[in-house]
Amino acid sequence: MRFRALIAVAALPLLANAPLQTATPMAAVSPMQPSDGYELGANDEVEVTIYGPGQQQNQAVRTRIKEDGTITLPFLGAVQARDRTARQLAEQITGQLRSGGYFTKPSVNVDVTQYVSNVVTVFGQVGSPGIYPLDRLQTVGMAVARAGGGRSDGADYVILRRRGDPVEHHIPFDSLTGDLSTATTVQPGDTLYVPVAPVVFVYGQVNSPGSFTVRSGMTLRQVLARAGGPTLAGSQNKITIYRSDQKVKKADLDAPVQPNDTIYIHERFL
Repeated sequence: MRFRALIAVAALPLLANAPLQTATPMAAVSPMQPSDGYELGANDEVEVTIYGPGQQQNQAVRTRIKEDGTITLPFLGAVQARDRTARQLAEQITGQLRSGGYFTKPSVNVDVTQYVSNVVTVFGQVGSPGIYPLDRLQTVGMAVARAGGGRSDGADYVILRRRGDPVEHHIPFDSLTGDLSTATTVQPGDTLYVPVAPVVFVYGQVNSPGSFTVRSGMTLRQVLARAGGPTLAGSQNKITIYRSDQKVKKADLDAPVQPNDTIYIHERFL
């Protein structure tokens, strides 16, 4: 049984006077070598099943890897498990049982029952938020896709938080494509968060007033179009934006809107 923990998500607050996207460029990431599976680490839980000719039943041991990277097994005592895949560990145990003279033809199976050390957490507005094992080389885009991809009510970027890095990196979805040599790869302990998409509010002389989800760089003209455009009595030359404690009169139609803007379209003759 593979371990997966769904976690409750609380939407991060968006500052009303913050731009829709404050992307922080990622530092260059050194290429990672492909792996043939999840590499075990401290606190991971494994189940080791040993079968040898002459045994009446299999010997199964479920144990957690210690901080020094070892597990304790019958016959062998402490066995180094860190940085091995399940297959590599099974081969190692098989060899040690054979070379120690315990069995001539031992059969060993290793299953990872809890992933703890080398995982990435993906949560927020994705299809299946949770904790995912890094059992292969993964880019940020691959990790988000593995979690079901972004939802329609989610922002068009993902926030990457990394251990030892105080900066939150905002990575647009449209930049997640690319091969492994150029895309940002995830590392053990990374957290990926897709926040709720920001909204603006449109009222006054428009055909479809209400709140609207906006994307990065969306202009006032585009938002006005989503609201059905001005009514016959309305004027796109008389628009006021209420932004936090500011009031922007005669707003520029080609200027980008900001989260939580309240946009009011006045009557043509006022």
